[in-house]
Amino acid sequence: MNLKTPFAAALLFCACLTPVLAGDVLSPSDIKKLAPGRYAVNVMGLVNMTVSLRSNGVITGEAKGARDRGVWMIAGAKFCVVWNNWASGKRRCATLSGGNGSYQGGGLSLRRI
Repeated sequence: MNLKTPFAAALLFCACLTPVLAGDVLSPSDIKKLAPGRYAVNVMGLVNMTVSLRSNGVITGEAKGARDRGVWMIAGAKFCVVWNNWASGKRRCATLSGGNGSYQGGGLSLRRI
């Protein structure tokens, strides 16, 4: 088992919220508008992933050749993800900010592709 990929996924959408980096904090309605969409995601400047969000709440991701899927949801004003395998299946949430296809929060940088 490659421990780097699950570790990267655990960091992705992690609960360790960082201060807002730039742009406005996304409201729940702004978060809903992220789907459907495909994103290039950088986790804490260390790991690159590709993530797809579907309007039905399904999320799929690929990092270093490993793939997982799960569900995404909104809790309060936070974007949350539960992967089937990565992050031990635990829900991870982050406050997102930004706009124009580029978002940040919780150690993440997302860019619509």
